[in-house]
Amino acid sequence: MKKSKKKLKGMTLIEMIIAIAIFGIMGGLLILVGMHIDATTRAGNNLKYKVATESPYAANHLKTFTDGVDDKDIPTSEIDVKVKLTIPDEVKIWQKQEDKVTHEMKEVELTYSGDVEVDMKADKYETEAVITKDMSSDEIELMRQRANGGLNLEFFEIKPTEPTT
Repeated sequence: MKKSKKKLKGMTLIEMIIAIAIFGIMGGLLILVGMHIDATTRAGNNLKYKVATESPYAANHLKTFTDGVDDKDIPTSEIDVKVKLTIPDEVKIWQKQEDKVTHEMKEVELTYSGDVEVDMKADKYETEAVITKDMSSDEIELMRQRANGGLNLEFFEIKPTEPTT
C-alpha cells in the first residue's frame, strides 16, 4: 500500500507581496500618527512652559521681573478701549465723589438709561519679556516659530473715565 502524502500549501509570491505592502502601509500610517503625537506633545510642552513662566506675572499684575542681576520693567503699550452699553430701563447707582467746595467724600446718586459709552485707557503689559530675557534675537525668532511659541500672555490695567450718555 502506498501512503499518500498530504499536500502542504504555503503562501504564493503574490500573497507575500500583498501582505508586505499592507504591513508597509500600516507602518507608514503609524509613523505619521507618531509624528503628529510628537508635534502635539512639543506644542503642549511649549505652551506649558510659557504659562508656567509668564502666568504668575500676568495673574498678579506684576510690572517688573528680575533678570538675575536687577529688576526690569515689563514692556507696556497704551491702548484705547471704548465700551458702549444699551440700558433698556433706568438704572440708579450710588457713587462716592469728592465735593469740589468742601473736598469731602459723599455718595451721589447717578441715573443711567439708554446708551452709555465709556472711554478708557489701558496699559497692556507683555510678559513675553520674562521668557526672552536671556535670549538673542535669533533665539527669540526661533522660539516664536515653534508651535505655540508666538503666544504671549498679557494683562491689562484699565483706567476708566466718566461715562457719557
